[in-house]
Amino acid sequence: VVRDTTRRFLEGVGAIEGLQVTAPPDLSLFEFSATAGPDDTGAVGDGMDDRGWHLDRQQGGLHLMVSPGHADVVDRFVADLAAATADRGESRGVEATYGGVT
Repeated sequence: VVRDTTRRFLEGVGAIEGLQVTAPPDLSLFEFSATAGPDDTGAVGDGMDDRGWHLDRQQGGLHLMVSPGHADVVDRFVADLAAATADRGESRGVEATYGGVT
């Protein structure tokens, strides 16, 4: 289930113009970013926060760790991600963190 769900997320992210998966995933953990750079990536993250999705922000992009429960939300997530990407404005400047440490 996790592998198939991860593939669905990857396909969804890959289909959104202006986003890129930054490296092949390690099973169920992957990172994506805006092709225009870190400020746009931050703005996409802000838009996802506004839609109730709180992605891990790291220096390379936004991280997503997939679990079996995510199988039911892929389509909604991808739709919200597409909207957040299309509607992004200026980044609010939320800093990237690793493990909750700024």
